[in-house]
Amino acid sequence: MLSDQLKKLSSQGELTLSPAAVRHLPVIRQAIAELGIDRVLDRQLPADPRMKATDTDCVVLMILNVLCGRVALYRMADWLSGTDPAVVVGDGCCADWFTDTRLAETLDRLYDAGTDDVLSAVVLDYLNSDAGPSAYAVHQDTTTVKLHGAYVGPSEDDAPVPRHGHSKDHRPDLLQLVYGLSLQGAVGVPVCMSVLDGNTSDQAANRLHIDRLAGLLPAKDEVTLVADGKLCDGKTLGRVRDAAFHFVTLVPRSYGIRDDLVERVREVGEDLPELGRAHQRRKSDPVRHYRGRSFTEPFELVDPESGVAELHDLRFLVVESPALAAREQGALKARLAKERKRIEDRMKRLSKQTFSCQDDAQGAAERAVGAPSYHAAEVRIHDEVVTVKRPGRGRPRKGESQPTKTIWRVSLTSLEVDQECVDRAGFHGRHFLLVTDHLDTDAWPDERVLSTYREQHMVEGHTGFRWLKGPAAVAPAFLKTPSRIAALGLVFILALMVRNYLEWAIRAALAKTEQTLPNMNGQATQRPSAENAFYYFRDASLIIATVGGHVANRELHGLRPEAEQVLELLGWSPDIFTKARLRKRKTRSAGKAGM
Repeated sequence: MLSDQLKKLSSQGELTLSPAAVRHLPVIRQAIAELGIDRVLDRQLPADPRMKATDTDCVVLMILNVLCGRVALYRMADWLSGTDPAVVVGDGCCADWFTDTRLAETLDRLYDAGTDDVLSAVVLDYLNSDAGPSAYAVHQDTTTVKLHGAYVGPSEDDAPVPRHGHSKDHRPDLLQLVYGLSLQGAVGVPVCMSVLDGNTSDQAANRLHIDRLAGLLPAKDEVTLVADGKLCDGKTLGRVRDAAFHFVTLVPRSYGIRDDLVERVREVGEDLPELGRAHQRRKSDPVRHYRGRSFTEPFELVDPESGVAELHDLRFLVVESPALAAREQGALKARLAKERKRIEDRMKRLSKQTFSCQDDAQGAAERAVGAPSYHAAEVRIHDEVVTVKRPGRGRPRKGESQPTKTIWRVSLTSLEVDQECVDRAGFHGRHFLLVTDHLDTDAWPDERVLSTYREQHMVEGHTGFRWLKGPAAVAPAFLKTPSRIAALGLVFILALMVRNYLEWAIRAALAKTEQTLPNMNGQATQRPSAENAFYYFRDASLIIATVGGHVANRELHGLRPEAEQVLELLGWSPDIFTKARLRKRKTRSAGKAGM
């Protein structure tokens, strides 16, 4: 049925109706505008008047495509033709402008403009806005991206080079690049990214991030850098302090101070204060608590300029983790069985051997048993007199005694579990150690230190690498130059910024208004994922009325109640689905433009 508006248009001339499945694309486009990404791109990539599609249009289109399922560059025009280009990209846009050649040229120009500079400009625009905080944590981590096929080396000296290295994808046979990522606070906005040579170490990548953040983030901001154990070494933490950042990081098991402080807590034997609660997946799940206590201890930090190591007072927080406790219970049982089998197998083989002296037998037994972590072993070393072959030939004379010699054997008499060692190992296994330079316990109580570190899952989970390597499928197998891979990496980071911003904004509005939305299983939640919110718009489509070759009207159909609620939470009007988005075009010298 035609609406009254369409009937009126049909009376004015030849009316053409065409459908367009826009789904959640206008929501993403509005978020791009809210974050100012298109404005920054207009400044960083000025448009040439000879270009039909500007570089900003191309980057916006690639962001939209990444957050809507992603197709290869050569299929982008076909994908866009099924939507309304004027609404999702900008007024006057045509789908056939966006060929794979045009998009690849944009990636080249994006790299030439400096991926770091472009991201820095976007981040600063966000941090200087009303929504930008002045005190926040930055979560950072690194991962590897495997590459298939041969890659042409670029002429630029600073372009990343695919190499073999330690593969976190468990594919050491493939070339790879190292991706570094830093996310800001609870919002999860990417503030720094890097694409590095495939054999770059985690420590080198972390230090590079610190240098970049120091030149990017406003000096007035109070920034706390949060990372896993790869950040915890004297040189890297010294660089963090030199950059005027604070830090919260995990202390690896290889550091002796970890065992010392955990053992100190164990020897005291008192219940630790509660610091927080673990997330309950279901209401019926038991409440699990994080408990801990902090200590102030000296720790060596290396000054990056002089290279001199000096002792600094740092705060160490011993934390009992319910997740580690559950994991340790099964892992400890497996380690007990493995150690018992190892000792029994070695002693079984050893019991078949003979030794010429007691010292040799004793040494072999000690090597076989080793230093058990969970068992107490008792070994018996005993001698035997055995006959040996006569030195001469022929039958022995009458009354001649048979020659003998003494040998020594080893046998395992008992192998019992050392319960004290098991209890100690279980205690150490369910605790971890954090270190921070926040010494003011009033401003930064133990609860805040722990909660800040627990947000590290943002960069590792669905708001970070898991999204980049999962739904976004960041591995760019169809790009043959590392410079384009680096530029496409920036596009993915900008897409992640939009995704995380939308997720945070929806969750914050739900918590503030005490509303809920249904998740994928139909259950009410105040923490829907961005993909969950996008799913509400799956039926949103337009009927485009064209009269005399010009769009006269757009009608929105299929907007579900949940989608309307999302728009209300975000404070946006449904008009974002029906109004063509204005494009801002700036000019530059024609001689500098690439067509």
